[in-house]
Amino acid sequence: MTLSRFGLLCAAITAIVGCSSTDITNTALPPLAGVRYINALTDTGLVDIRMVDQVEWSATANALDFRKGIEHQPTEAKDRHIRVFSFASRDVSVVQQVLVDTTITFAENTKSTLLLIGSARAKTAHFVVIDDAPPTTASNQIAVRAVNASTGAIDAYVVTFAADPIAGSPAAANIAVNAASPYITRPTGVVALKVTDAGSPTANASAQGPPASAPPIGTPFLPSAGIDTGTSAFSVYYFPRGVAGSAQNAVATPGIVWFVDRVPTS
Repeated sequence: MTLSRFGLLCAAITAIVGCSSTDITNTALPPLAGVRYINALTDTGLVDIRMVDQVEWSATANALDFRKGIEHQPTEAKDRHIRVFSFASRDVSVVQQVLVDTTITFAENTKSTLLLIGSARAKTAHFVVIDDAPPTTASNQIAVRAVNASTGAIDAYVVTFAADPIAGSPAAANIAVNAASPYITRPTGVVALKVTDAGSPTANASAQGPPASAPPIGTPFLPSAGIDTGTSAFSVYYFPRGVAGSAQNAVATPGIVWFVDRVPTS
């Protein structure tokens, strides 16, 4: 969920409160930020991520697998106590291992990704905060950037189709580990991203950008994000392969995943 949707959320809450104002005395919303989790742990299975300081206005991810993420969730903007648990069981009698226990501060009216990295086995799992602030684009343009969730610097190439050969200079060069490139703007339409090791001409992974799906019935004013929908914005994450002999052993090659940073609102 983008911050642009928070206004709709506020309006919905106001409408609900109006129906039962005698029962609710405090309808003020707290200062909000948008928070997303993405799991880049290469050596463990599913994880649960929770803000444990309060229940309301808290971003939560359940059973989040390697290379998966959630959309931005409205989260109270302040110091937040966050824990990451190994997904052992839904049975409350089964103790889950705490992989991360940390506090992170979120500012009002910002969006960010908490990228879960490190090693569960080596007990070095932790979050890297990635700011998600795509530029304003024209109605016939999208914004795209590459984010490096691997262990070495990378180059990113923008092509039309995932199978196209690499040519010319990278759109973003020498992207550091756990860092994001600047956003680039481009016309709407078919596009793919290819990633190489920094300075290498050989692609490690490629992926086509997603077209928009149909908006929900009855809400044509909320078009879905897509490479064919103007003002959409994406972060394209590059992940390494899973660690051999771990729960991610079957993930045998690097990969790319497109995540939505901004959904068009008109």
